[in-house]
Amino acid sequence: MKFINIPKNGASWGDELLYSFATELDQPSDVQVIVRDADTNEEFGRMRLYSVFGGSVDIAPAVRRKMSHEPPSSTTPQIIPSRAMCRVIVEVEGVSSPTITLFRASYNPLMHKVLSSMSTECGIASGDTLRFTLNVVKSATITVVELTGQRPRQIANLSYSAQSQVVEAVVPISNLSKEADKVVVTITNGIATDRAEYRIVERTEGSRKLLWYNAYGGIESYIFPYSRLLERKADVSTTRTATKLHARLNSALSRVRLTSAVLQLQEQERIAELLRSPYIFEECSNAIRSVDLASRELRYDDHGTLNRLSLDIVEEWKGGGLL
Repeated sequence: MKFINIPKNGASWGDELLYSFATELDQPSDVQVIVRDADTNEEFGRMRLYSVFGGSVDIAPAVRRKMSHEPPSSTTPQIIPSRAMCRVIVEVEGVSSPTITLFRASYNPLMHKVLSSMSTECGIASGDTLRFTLNVVKSATITVVELTGQRPRQIANLSYSAQSQVVEAVVPISNLSKEADKVVVTITNGIATDRAEYRIVERTEGSRKLLWYNAYGGIESYIFPYSRLLERKADVSTTRTATKLHARLNSALSRVRLTSAVLQLQEQERIAELLRSPYIFEECSNAIRSVDLASRELRYDDHGTLNRLSLDIVEEWKGGGLL
């Protein structure tokens, strides 16, 4: 038995991951294919092919089912190994393939050391959380300081050492000084340094913070300052007997419109990428929950080179039960 083709190292589990093999036998035989995590030996999936001389198997669905799509959360500053990557092997009748590393998005080790965009346009408020995804080449340091005038106060100083490891940095921002002007983030990754300054803002009532992963597998976020309830719908089933009408609430949903601040073109393009992300989340009170879009579309309120963006989400209408 030999492998004829395997996916390239750094491929994405969002794409087809085709393994081809030949049994090298004179007669057709039944073949068992097993997909495993190379580090933990956890089984991702298996299948059996009957009466074959060889075959091709796409392992991407098996890998996707095992990956966590939810961003990590933490009440303290941390750098966490990301589930945006995994190392897999495929076994065919006891013969193992070479180990390859797969990523949420196709990976180029020479580019995108900080996979998140580090956008600063919406600012930061006390109680928010800063999030970044980066590929640690050898070692990385993340420093977060609060600036009041020119006086710095350190919020977090994190370091991580690894060889080509994708990690998630989670930095809760709390207890900001009332006089603070901005929060400054400096990420040193190998010989590269990235720096971003976030102005201090107040969260408006009704604001909603969405999270998603960009095309490079980096976490992104935006705080939509305005939300408005558009409609509510309920699905009720009824059954009538000779003496009584029985009704039951099956589901109840709300449709909510989220609207951005007036944005520059670059920030518009960054936020528009969330439409392409398979999974979208909301962060609220340090908890993460999945978000369903009513449709994969954004509306633009034209102000020349500036725009407001809006999108609709559908969420459970709290309450209900038996009627």
